[in-house]
Amino acid sequence: MAQPYVAPLPDDQHSRLRAVGTKLEYLQSALYAGEAARRTATPNHPANTAGTRAYQEHVRVLRETHIQHEGWQRLRLDYLELVCNPDRTKSIGVMIGDAATGNPRFVATNLHRRGGATQRAAENNAQLALFPEPALPDEVLLGTEESTRLERWFLVSYRVQVDEAVRIHSELSLPRRVEGGFVVEWQDRILLPVLEMEGVSLPDEDGPDEIDISVDFR
Repeated sequence: MAQPYVAPLPDDQHSRLRAVGTKLEYLQSALYAGEAARRTATPNHPANTAGTRAYQEHVRVLRETHIQHEGWQRLRLDYLELVCNPDRTKSIGVMIGDAATGNPRFVATNLHRRGGATQRAAENNAQLALFPEPALPDEVLLGTEESTRLERWFLVSYRVQVDEAVRIHSELSLPRRVEGGFVVEWQDRILLPVLEMEGVSLPDEDGPDEIDISVDFR
């Protein structure tokens, strides 16, 4: 898969990302890895394989880049898979958005209904606006007070395929209010440049060579 083209990001957007504790390159790397993983699914895989593989790589790369370069830690909180900063004040997860993702003229929301964890995260973020030791290496466990003051940001992305190209629209955003499983209000949105990739193709269903399985009938 060809390397993606990324439009330049204005300086003020870079500074806003720095305020969260992240960089554009970390976020774009996660999106690129997700797209690469998505393309390993074949028509013979279960219907949700491509999306599941993309999500898994989004989370993995998001965590690895922040752990390696910023000293963040892996966090599982209220069923959310996150990465958390050293001060335990900000965290980032991933979310698939709708067609308004990355568009300043419209309010983006999540494409699929989210569970109660996202609503509780939004409620916690709204409260912040108003007012144990690690279990494993690179992992952190938060107490009740720490989790209450933790901001839960999400790397929201929306994938569009046009002919042989893919465009991924994205933003790093902080949900404020969730209704019926969908984000209806954001406390903050940092819009990211569109990630453009060429060369969309599905792998051979049987791999590079046909698979010959010997069966001994009795």
